[in-house]
Amino acid sequence: MMEQALAKVRLYLPQAQPFLPHAAALFFFALLGWMNGYFQSSRVTDNPNLRDTWSVPNWTPYHTGPERALFTTLDIWDGKKPQAAAAVKPEAAKKAWQFVGTTRTGKAYAAVILLGDEGRIQRVMPGDMLPNGEKILAVGNGSLQIDTGGEQQEIKLFQPEKK
Repeated sequence: MMEQALAKVRLYLPQAQPFLPHAAALFFFALLGWMNGYFQSSRVTDNPNLRDTWSVPNWTPYHTGPERALFTTLDIWDGKKPQAAAAVKPEAAKKAWQFVGTTRTGKAYAAVILLGDEGRIQRVMPGDMLPNGEKILAVGNGSLQIDTGGEQQEIKLFQPEKK
């Protein structure tokens, strides 16, 4: 048995000789890893009664906001829209709109409105007419100026911060 092993070593040693430095480096690092594990596991701990003391973070409750009403009325869930408890007059619903944001392309701003009758979003530019006949005079960053029967009105999404 020993003679067979020596015969194989004599046969394959010349072919394995270029890889001996790599094998020696691998053996060295394996020995270092084993020694580190052995010494770490055999040393005395400072406090054997040490426990992990962590807690689950306090999360804020989920808040959907006004977008929830919009998404629940869309016809994407099961094809059936929920029946409204109190039906709104069709004429009043067609005129309802809500200013929800602004977009900017270059230096020009456009207003983003939510149409009440369909629940869809529409972009409008200065000079366009709103569903209830009001004319858009100007659109700024977070503001909309409209002409309501000869009166100029400004709607702002947010109030400027006071310092």
